[in-house]
Amino acid sequence: MAHILSPMSLPTGSPVRVILDTDMGSDCDDAGAMAVLHALADRGEAVILACIYSSEKNPFGPGCLAAINQYYGRGEIPIGAARGDEVGDPRNDFLEAIACDTERYGHRIRTRDDVPDQVEVYRRALASSPDRSVTIVSIGHTKGLLALLQSGPCEFSPADGSELIALKVKEWVVMGGAFPVEERPGWNFGANGAARYSRSLVAEWPGAVVFSGYEAGSDIITGPCLLGTPDDNPVKTAYRLWDNALENGRASWDQTAVLYAVRGAAEDWELCRGHCAVGDDGCSTWQADERGPHAYMVKRRSAESLARVIGDLMAMPPSR
Repeated sequence: MAHILSPMSLPTGSPVRVILDTDMGSDCDDAGAMAVLHALADRGEAVILACIYSSEKNPFGPGCLAAINQYYGRGEIPIGAARGDEVGDPRNDFLEAIACDTERYGHRIRTRDDVPDQVEVYRRALASSPDRSVTIVSIGHTKGLLALLQSGPCEFSPADGSELIALKVKEWVVMGGAFPVEERPGWNFGANGAARYSRSLVAEWPGAVVFSGYEAGSDIITGPCLLGTPDDNPVKTAYRLWDNALENGRASWDQTAVLYAVRGAAEDWELCRGHCAVGDDGCSTWQADERGPHAYMVKRRSAESLARVIGDLMAMPPSR
């Protein structure tokens, strides 16, 4: 069995090493978040280690991820997928259309049958990374991350999941909850069968967590920014097919998580520290504490200004 790599350090100013976990298909903002992440990678600000598809209800998610990665010249990015039929949303406005059009988009993966299990891809990416170097950005369901947390030793590392996360992950950035008060369970923590996993995941996570709550991106509207991009852009297709968000616009919940994960608070956000707990129903509660291990994001500038930043990144042409 392979051993964990000896401690490695990253040079100052190195790009952020990101694993993106998404339930793409439930909404189009996941596709927008991938466009933002690829644009930041093109700018030298990020390295995309892997993409994880966390929904069990639609087999075509990995194919859509592959098409977007291919469009940005990164078809080699490892993709892992959830198995089963418990957690997720079967909505299929654009996933199958993009995943199956391999001639148009040039990718090879179509369904989850074409990729490894999500935990395998997670563990391989983490084990091969320098210590405390990886930022996990989750903009989807919580079951897969809990499976990683509870995983045992494997061929890539003798560490269990909690040990591996503590050793390799710098920060978990999650789109979930609402802050400081959530009145009813939200989508990522409480809907589609995720609630039973969300509580344990947040409570047991062995490191720093930053929450991009519902309120962070709900008034940041993007979508029309993609109108001038090429017709073979699968992100543009996703926005067009999802209630014509290409023209009507859509909230940028997932993009805010990616933007913070790569650029940090900068001039965009301030962080409120404390403790987040998730109830059995998936509803988050918050307790302020300056020394707490958790934080949630609050805008430092207007939604319109952040929409321009995010929109410009979404529309940026691939550099490859």
